[in-house]
Amino acid sequence: MNYIQILDVFFIAGFIAYLLTPFIRTVATKFGYLDHPQDNKVHAHPMPLLGGVSIFAAFAISLLTKEAVIALPPVRAILIGALILFIIGLIDDKMGMMPNFKLLGQFLAAMIIIKSGLRIEFVNNYYLSIVITYIWIIGITNALNLLDNMNGLSAGIAAIAAVFFGIISYLNGQHEVSAVAFALAGGALGFIKYNFPKASIFMGDTGSLVLGYVLSAIAIMGNWKTYILTTSIMVPILVLGYPIFDTTLVSVMRILERRSIFQGGKDHSSHRLALIGFKRFKTVLIIYAICIFLGLMALAISNVHWRIGIPLLVATVVIMLLLGVRLSLVDTKRYGRKKGAYEN
Repeated sequence: MNYIQILDVFFIAGFIAYLLTPFIRTVATKFGYLDHPQDNKVHAHPMPLLGGVSIFAAFAISLLTKEAVIALPPVRAILIGALILFIIGLIDDKMGMMPNFKLLGQFLAAMIIIKSGLRIEFVNNYYLSIVITYIWIIGITNALNLLDNMNGLSAGIAAIAAVFFGIISYLNGQHEVSAVAFALAGGALGFIKYNFPKASIFMGDTGSLVLGYVLSAIAIMGNWKTYILTTSIMVPILVLGYPIFDTTLVSVMRILERRSIFQGGKDHSSHRLALIGFKRFKTVLIIYAICIFLGLMALAISNVHWRIGIPLLVATVVIMLLLGVRLSLVDTKRYGRKKGAYEN
């Protein structure tokens, strides 16, 4: 595949999502797929869900137009796994679902990826690599799901990460991986017009679960080899650095506060930035900028000698640690006294 064919996938996905989302919005309203206002939510009227339908449809259809891509067993496995999570999202968005059932679905979707031959390979022990692969897929899937807490946030993060995965894999000669990444980016960007800055539809779990799952699979499918193992491992971790950063921050803070890390809450990094004083629009843009910075660092260390890559990596980690320390000092209990700081 050449870059024209890859861009073709990107634009097909974007075009489908852009055209399909208004229709999905009408369907969601008609069949009661709505997010109703609550005391801790900003929107004053019921908001249609199911934006993820257009994202998934755009992603899948655009890939089906490329026989060379869809012929690969890992790509077919990704589509099947994404379909499973899509169905789980449909059920959850309509009537809710117990976390254990959602986790079971994620485990099944991860198993399909592993059965196709994909797994994290930097660990020599086969069984340990399988365990780490499960943790990676389920962890990233949930990280994107939890970041769907402000208009445009999860879709924008996913689009930025997918674009960088697409660029790096293309430069590495993995054109089919690049096509999968750009198909996801196109679907997310086609949808985001209706979700940001003022949303007329939410993606729901149908979107956030699929986005996280596909991104985790792309990270495993790609070959991110650099001069040394350390930077090779860090390329996909940096591209998905913000979801990992947010999940780590929330988990550490809840452990220190002796709270369950699995409970919901308004203590994510986006909430903390809003409490510092940034409007929701600016908060999302700041997070986009951080994601672009992390993607650029991943692109840099994948193309430079380790003597340059290691200092860049260390500097990036230090910057994110300093950001984490600053956000950890925010008093999230102020939520009740600062109504309007959050989107959901």
